[in-house]
Amino acid sequence: MEAKWLEDFLSLADTKSFSRAARNRHLTQSAFSRRIASLETWMDAKLVDRSITPVALTPAGQMFRGLAADILRSMYAARNLVNGYDQFAASDQVVRFAVAHTLVFTLFPEWLKQLNGEVGHVTARVNAVNVPEGVQQLVEGECDMLLGYHHPQLPIVLDPNHFPFVNLGVERILPVSTPDAHGKPLFQLPGRPGEPLPLLAYSSGAFLGNVVEMLLLNAAEPYALHRCFETHMSEALKGMVVAGHGIGWLPESCVAKELAEGSLVCAGSADWITELEIRLYRSARKRGLAAEQLWTYIMNRPRGAATATADPPAPATRVARRIASGGGR
Repeated sequence: MEAKWLEDFLSLADTKSFSRAARNRHLTQSAFSRRIASLETWMDAKLVDRSITPVALTPAGQMFRGLAADILRSMYAARNLVNGYDQFAASDQVVRFAVAHTLVFTLFPEWLKQLNGEVGHVTARVNAVNVPEGVQQLVEGECDMLLGYHHPQLPIVLDPNHFPFVNLGVERILPVSTPDAHGKPLFQLPGRPGEPLPLLAYSSGAFLGNVVEMLLLNAAEPYALHRCFETHMSEALKGMVVAGHGIGWLPESCVAKELAEGSLVCAGSADWITELEIRLYRSARKRGLAAEQLWTYIMNRPRGAATATADPPAPATRVARRIASGGGR
């Protein structure tokens, strides 16, 4: 049994609605339903009557409701007791980051290096995540800060009053391919109906996968693509693109070196490219001392203190544009 299952169950018991409870728990309704089903499987009992609207607890669910609240209180009390003051004091100096997979390899190392130079050494514990997973960790207090992507058509559902954020930059997501002998894309959008392009795609549920689906849904012209590979990791997708297996959408910072060298080329016009904000979120609830101090510094950081060190490359190959992180929502 997992504590979050109990929290899900109590939220459902309060709202009597799978959709509202899922929203409150920052989950998709399907993911929320699976977690309730997992709890019922573990309990070996039907806790929720789904045949009526609004949904209601079964007699077993009604009996379990009070027990679930007691179990949660006991679990958290036990965790606080076992952690002890000394361990809390030690962990108080660690900042826990949940970072989108791609940003772990691209922006985060240089950004942290820059912060270390400005404020002294920051002890960081980093967990590479898909964006929805990172949101869940932030909501449940499993991390202090979330570094991830944002697109206005694919918003992260977080109340800015409880989860403030700062903008750290902008990242282009673009289709790339290996070049042919003439330096042109071997796989060029939009493709032809009789010869669909091999699409190297992100797994269902991956944030960048949703970005690509949005791009294709809003495409201004017909396209021909054949899905031939899936992964949730942009680095794995990049490896397949570099090996010549097909066309794939990747963050520009992830392929900046290959674009500059010419081993990869952009495989579509500006209509096939979109931009994402890079945002740093935190919970408004008080966290460890180091996390509080770092956030205060970032919020008051001079606007000129956050940019890259090199001259900007040409538009076709520029890496993520970094902007001042001194505020903005």
